This record gives sequence, C-alpha cells and structure tokens, in this order.
Amino acid sequence: MQQTRKTKLRFGTLLSYGIGAVGEGIGYNVFFSFFSFFLTTQAGIKPGIAGVISALAVLWDAITDPIIGNWSDRTKNKRGRRRPFIMSGSVLFGISIALLFVNLNLPYGMKVAYYILVNMFYWFSLTTCVIPHISLGSELSEDFDERTKLRTFAVALMGIGTLIAVGTPLLLVEFFTNVTGSSNAAWALSGVIYGALTVIVYELSCFLLRGKEPQNPNLTEEGAEKSSSSTMSTFFKNSVHAFQNRSLRKLIWITFFVNITVTLASGLAIYLLTFVYRFDENQSSLVYALQGILVIVASVLVGFLANQFDKKIVMAGGVAVYAVSYIFIILLPISWATIIVHVVLFAIGNAGYWTMVYAMSYDASMIEHLKSGDRPDGLYTSLIGLFMKFGNAAGSLVTGLGLQMIGFIESSETQSAATVTGIRWLYAIVPAVFLAFAVIYSVAYPLTRKRFADLTAANKEKEETGSYDPSVLEGL
Repeated sequence: MQQTRKTKLRFGTLLSYGIGAVGEGIGYNVFFSFFSFFLTTQAGIKPGIAGVISALAVLWDAITDPIIGNWSDRTKNKRGRRRPFIMSGSVLFGISIALLFVNLNLPYGMKVAYYILVNMFYWFSLTTCVIPHISLGSELSEDFDERTKLRTFAVALMGIGTLIAVGTPLLLVEFFTNVTGSSNAAWALSGVIYGALTVIVYELSCFLLRGKEPQNPNLTEEGAEKSSSSTMSTFFKNSVHAFQNRSLRKLIWITFFVNITVTLASGLAIYLLTFVYRFDENQSSLVYALQGILVIVASVLVGFLANQFDKKIVMAGGVAVYAVSYIFIILLPISWATIIVHVVLFAIGNAGYWTMVYAMSYDASMIEHLKSGDRPDGLYTSLIGLFMKFGNAAGSLVTGLGLQMIGFIESSETQSAATVTGIRWLYAIVPAVFLAFAVIYSVAYPLTRKRFADLTAANKEKEETGSYDPSVLEGL
C-alpha cells in the first residue's frame, strides 16, 4: 500500500527516512574534516595543491548535480523515482570513501592525479546517492510542517553520522597504527570502515521505506508524456524556469555562502585544534564528539522553533548565530571555554541551516507546480547541491591557498608563531564574512508560511476549476 503525500507521517517513516542521512553525515564530514589533513600530513601533498585537487573535483561534479536531479525526477523505474538511485549510488559512495584515504607509493605527479580522479569519483557517487535521498523527503509529504519534521529527523540523524565521522577517526587511526605498525594502513582501514557504514545505513533506509515512496508519477499517461520529453534541451529549459523562481534563487545564494564556510571551517578545524590549541588526539576527538552531540540536540530545537515561527526567521537567526560562533574564536582567549562557546553556537547555526534549507526548497518547488503542474523536487534539490558544490570548491581553494599563504609546512610537526596566528584568523574571520552575506539573503527570502498556504489554496483551485489567481505568485 503506497502512502499518499497528504498523509501525516508516522514516527517510523520519519525515522526510516532520517536513517539514510546518517550516511550523508558520515560520508560528507569524514571528507571535509580529514581529507585535506590526510593529504597534507600523510600523503605529503602541498596545501595549495590539496586545495586545487578538491576544487577541480567539486567543479567537475557540479555539472552532474542537476542532471542527476532531473533524471531522478523523470525516471520510469517501477520501484519509484528515488530509491533505485539511492540503493545503487550508496555502494559507489562507500567505495569512493575508502579510496580517498589510500596513500599509494607513487611519484608526486601521479599521486596528485590519483587523488583528483578519486575525488571526482567521490563527488559523483555522493550526488547519485544524496540528491535522490533528499528529494525523496518532498515526496513523503506536501504539508508545510511535516516537511520540517522530515528534515528535523534527517538533520538529527545526520548529526549521529557527523559524530561518528568527526569524533572517531583520530582514535581509529591511532588504534590501527598501533595494531599494524603503519599509519598508511591505519588510514586505509579507517576509510574502509566509514565507507561500509555509509552503504549500510542508506541500504537500511531504503529497505525500511519500501512501500512508503509514492507510486512513480512518470508511469501515468500524463507523467509518461513529460518523462519522454526529458532531452537535454528540456533539461536546460527546466533549469531556466527554476532560476526564475525568486525563492529558489535566495536559497541558492544562502547555500553558496554557507558552504564556503562549511568547507573552509571543517578543513581548518583539525589544524586549529592541533596547532593553535595544541590538543592531542583524545582532546580533539572530544571536541568533535561534543560538536556532534550538540548538533543533534540543536536540530530538535530548530525543528520546534520552525513550527512556532517562520522558516525564514529560523534560517536567518541560525546563520547569524553561526557567524557569531566564529567571531568568538578571535574575541575570546585560547582556552577550553572558548572552544565550548564556539561549538555550542556552531551547533545551533549549523542545525538551523541544514534543517531549513531543503525543507524550504521543497516549498519553493510548489511555485513551479502551480505554474506548470510539474514536480521538479529533484531538480530543485540538485540546484541547491550545485551551488553547494560551488561553495565547496571556493572553500577548498581558500583553505589550501590560505594555508600556503600563511606559511604552513606540510612536512613539519610544528609551525611558526606567525603560521599559528594565521590559522586562527583564517578559521575565524573568513567564515564570519561569508555567513554575513548568507544572513542578508535569508532575510530577503520571500516564501513565508502564509504565502505557502496561499500557494496550496491556489493549487487546489487550479485542480478544481482549471485556473487560479496569478497574483498569488507575485514576488515569488
């Protein structure tokens, strides 16, 4: 029995969907938190080259995001539009994670080429799995608040994945190094474990959601006609229509600026803890664990606030708190108290963005549904992903080139006082600046709860009478 989009979601459905996000939390954060550190301190890649490696791979993959999203929107697979992509994509995703942390004994140029290719494979695999999973959330309910619940569960459980990905690698690498006597083997074994965990949780989510994904609308006569016209020209036309959606454009810019920060700060956090705060593996892992736990708690708080206030208010407030969390790194002295204050505010801001962004993109797709009758949830999700990748690429470049400019020496276990100070400022000030732009776009986001209710009423009017009042779309 297929669950309809109008049905209030049961706890089991919310949990089943959210379990998949554990895989996103693992795969996404183990990369951003440790790949650059692995390249520079383990594989011997210069920081500037490490930044270019990640940026090139991300930019290449950005091309595939809207294609995968549009493809999943229009596939005729009888098992649904999203689950088949997730099930196959998660296997590729897991393999790619394992390959990232292999340090091959190759000449420098060939080693750089290896990491570029593996990095490209990682991002392509992430896209084929993550974009359809996020898009699936829009198909499980059309309700404004139910969609927030879906994303609240997803972000809370993604926090568990984040906790695993950032709280355990240093300890796991230390353990395997003691067992095998080789740090290279330790990193490789850790990569295999995180890759396997990513596959397991995504496959489990798909298994638990059997029969919950609505019947593929492309199997109906009307849907088949739309699906059959899915040429590249149609894809570009749909993309042009998407960029005419003012609400989506605001979300895209918010995403771009926030993800510059995500990449930069995630990559630099281990440098900050190691060289500025001089924490050992246990202390750094404790910070990461605290961060992961607080993100889980904060996502529940954010979900509650989103049901009390407007989503745009929660987004704008969350991103503002996110910015302040970095400013405190400079304003407060180097101490455990500063780290705790930073992590608490970081968790609130991080949860505010990740809980709201896709719930808001689901809402924005209702605008196109009213205009054309199409449901471009996958395309909209992938366009968010596209500008996320642009932000990731920019953040990777800033990270690598920033470390290069402040004099970081990849072969040295100690850094100069000027470099240590540079790490602190790079970690704190640059994210705060980019997040300030994200706050501005959040405040300007036009699709409020009332406007969404008007869209829903207009859609109902269109279904019943074949027409609607076009003024409902003004400013959206």
